[in-house]
Amino acid sequence: MRKMMTRNWSWLVVLALIACTPVQAQVKMKDWSPAYVGIDQASGSISAKYVSVIYAVRVDLKAPGISFVSSRHSGTKATVSDTVSDFAKKTHAQVAINAGFFSPCCLEHEEDKNILGVSIAEGKIVSPPSAKDEYNAALLITQQNEASITTVSPDTNLSRIFTAVAGSAIIVQKGENTGNVNQLNKAAYANPRTAVGVSKDGRYLYLVVIDGRKPGYSMGTSNSETAEVMIALGAYTALNLDGGGSTTMVKSDEQGNVETVNHPSGGAERFDASALGVHASFLPH
Repeated sequence: MRKMMTRNWSWLVVLALIACTPVQAQVKMKDWSPAYVGIDQASGSISAKYVSVIYAVRVDLKAPGISFVSSRHSGTKATVSDTVSDFAKKTHAQVAINAGFFSPCCLEHEEDKNILGVSIAEGKIVSPPSAKDEYNAALLITQQNEASITTVSPDTNLSRIFTAVAGSAIIVQKGENTGNVNQLNKAAYANPRTAVGVSKDGRYLYLVVIDGRKPGYSMGTSNSETAEVMIALGAYTALNLDGGGSTTMVKSDEQGNVETVNHPSGGAERFDASALGVHASFLPH
């Protein structure tokens, strides 16, 4: 009887180890295709615990005509909330995604918002850097399109920064997955995600959305799984931005019509506090 109990316990230990072993994420992307001058687009999927759909754009920071825009200061707080589509229309951006976390959340109409972490638009500070360790990671872009992802503090010199948006965590650092380090915002659970990344040589900026909360279509990813997506795309550093119902990517045509690329989890675009847009020339006919 004692031997049988020992064998049973051994099997239970093996089964527990199997259950705790992380599922290896597999990222499959279609080839990049030109969307605008200096901007390529691609879609794909990640298969981990769940299957999730990915939409990505790759911005060549050295291409002519590329520039960036983010939400300007407005209202009595940092900004007045808007959908990403309306932001793209107002700023004439060719591509736009939702950006940093904010409060309060999340009424379905315009509302004065605080941005959590740094936000800079056209060289002007819309929201100052966080004095805490939360939301102190940011994408910083100079007017010369030099992009970096780093942590910032109230003492950081931001005089050269033209555009900045904050996130909750640096999920790729020096090409390594660091998505499990910061557990803010349900980082370990499958959710819609928005992320940005920069290539090792600093030439490319990646803007990525991953749909989620849609059983049978796309469940979403954890921070660690999002990091695997960013690494597969070519990011050497990457930042997790606001996700969930905020996750949105849009693009516009030459007539100014704006199309939502992904499928926001709430069935419609959320009114967000900030967005990040890219200006680019249209492809020649």
